[in-house]
Amino acid sequence: MDADAPAWVALSNLVLDRTVTVEAFRAGEARRDPQQLNRRWVAERGGEVQGLAHLSFFPFDPPGFLHASVLVHPEARGRGLGRALWAEVEQAAREAGAAGLAADVADTEPDSLAWAERRGLRPHAHRFASELDLTTFDETPHREALARAAAQGVTFTDLGGADAATLEQYLNFFADRLTETPDLAGHPRWPPKQVREILHLDHDPRPDWLVLAVGPDGGWLGTTALVAYQLMAYNELTAVHPQARGQGLALPLKLHAIRRAREAGLTAMRTNNHSRNAPMLAVNRRLGFEARPGRFELHQLFALTSGA
Repeated sequence: MDADAPAWVALSNLVLDRTVTVEAFRAGEARRDPQQLNRRWVAERGGEVQGLAHLSFFPFDPPGFLHASVLVHPEARGRGLGRALWAEVEQAAREAGAAGLAADVADTEPDSLAWAERRGLRPHAHRFASELDLTTFDETPHREALARAAAQGVTFTDLGGADAATLEQYLNFFADRLTETPDLAGHPRWPPKQVREILHLDHDPRPDWLVLAVGPDGGWLGTTALVAYQLMAYNELTAVHPQARGQGLALPLKLHAIRRAREAGLTAMRTNNHSRNAPMLAVNRRLGFEARPGRFELHQLFALTSGA
């Protein structure tokens, strides 16, 4: 696969409209857990890579599911490449004993959605993407929310300089909040290792971007967490402990994340929210996040077979 990495990156960047480098792709592959399935296929025509397929573990998918993706160059569609790649992916998933497949499709691509549905995938969830321009953001209209939090005795801190025990406590706090989100409700609780990975703590650590809201008694009330992709900040999670909800802490937490992203010279902040997460969608709108194309999460459950 390493020899095909430049072609893989070029085609996936084209189709997905992103700017991943070959070096970043290879580094991501090197960090993958070797015990978790990760298979890639390329389809060539005329000596050029015109199609890609990927089957892998993805922590946001249901237990037992594998994540599938098929990408075909826009000029090569309708010629059977995608169909052939999908057949490879589905067979490999069944051979691996997967309970089913999960995939995602941009909500601006009805043709791709119809293609996936013809192969047995059905919409399961809709996530909305939004982006904030950090170069023009003005926090002045939101300072009252900060004042209300202060009046409740709430302070905000981060994990910068935290010792190993505090960081371990944070990883568990974060994992608990994930199980309370619409995305992962009912899923197994993530192990600390998985939390470390999505927070980039083992390859681009920024503990000062892990922000906590702390109550008057020192208890942790909520958190927001950032990671960086070039000049973009990605808000992995903003969540409040169930016992602290209704105190207006989500917006101040986001403001502290925005401050840190701007101080780091990042120019934009992005996030994704489940369609059922109405409170956080409302907070994002108040802060000025603008809608971007979102994605449908699709599932295909494999039929159970019984042995003779």
